[in-house]
Amino acid sequence: MLSRFFLYALLFLSITAAAQNTKYSQIIIEAADFQKEGRFEAAIKKYDEILLADNKNVNALAEKAYSQVRLREYKKAIATCKKALKIESSDTKAIKLVYITYGNALDLEGHRKSALKMYNKGLTKFPEFYSLHYNKGVTLSGMNDFGGAIAAFQHSVQFRPSHAASFLALGRMLEFEERNISALLCYMRFHTTEPDSEKAKENLKNVKDLIFSNVEKVDDNIVIISVATSGLEELGGEEKAENSFQSVELILSMQSALDLGGNKGEKTEVEIFEEKLSSIFSIMEDTKDENSGFYWDFVVPYFIELHQNEYEKVLAHLLYSNQDDFGVNEYLNKNEDSVRDFYDWSGAFEWK
Repeated sequence: MLSRFFLYALLFLSITAAAQNTKYSQIIIEAADFQKEGRFEAAIKKYDEILLADNKNVNALAEKAYSQVRLREYKKAIATCKKALKIESSDTKAIKLVYITYGNALDLEGHRKSALKMYNKGLTKFPEFYSLHYNKGVTLSGMNDFGGAIAAFQHSVQFRPSHAASFLALGRMLEFEERNISALLCYMRFHTTEPDSEKAKENLKNVKDLIFSNVEKVDDNIVIISVATSGLEELGGEEKAENSFQSVELILSMQSALDLGGNKGEKTEVEIFEEKLSSIFSIMEDTKDENSGFYWDFVVPYFIELHQNEYEKVLAHLLYSNQDDFGVNEYLNKNEDSVRDFYDWSGAFEWK
């Protein structure tokens, strides 16, 4: 169900782990350059040079296994990881990479249950390591365990709120389960972290689909809004389900219906989207104390503070920034200070 994102995390870990080992620094630099260039066989030869002199060098074993996975030599990578885990080492970055690579190789060999065991084994040693949670989520999604995948991705974003791929993966799982507002929030956080990527360009369609998910235009005069009966009952009751966004979803649906009905005036698509964001965040600010759950407690405060700082315009333009829209690019170029202020605020935001 979820495409494989693991190499995104692995590449970052591989480079940072390699930088820690100074005894063979020149060889490691050369090998890391080969990895960046995609020359993994050449990188393996460099790591083998280190291992000939020091067969207990966990960093070299970790990097070699990583390169073997990139070459799809999964069995070899598993064997290399087994060697690495038998060695006592204080090189925690390399050990973390071993657990991730081991799990990836097992997953890609079709041994998903064994991969989960490996990720869980790593998590007993490094319970707050976001990438183990993230890769565990990827494996669980491949097993169609979407509830388990969502829980894993939630841990990942908690421990590394700047990890764009975790928010994207979490959004995809939530959208699949039709938890539309939660998915929308995760997608938007992904876009604030990685607005210029190809994934962001592709993902804007998912954002637009969620905006109009409960609305259907039948003809020029009729627009249908679909709201679940349980949602209407909940709106009228005193108790709200955990992670419920029924009031937000209803207001968004009504606004989207007006848009489909032609009530746009001279506004651009980005300006309309900006207004939607402002309404959504305003409702969240007004109703936060009445609601609970992971998304209300962890994700919503980011967007409430964004709203309080009036950054909706910047956010809307960032979401559309790689769509070859002249107006969007012109705004971003003319308002570099506002964009910079937004990222200064976003980077300093205290996630709880």
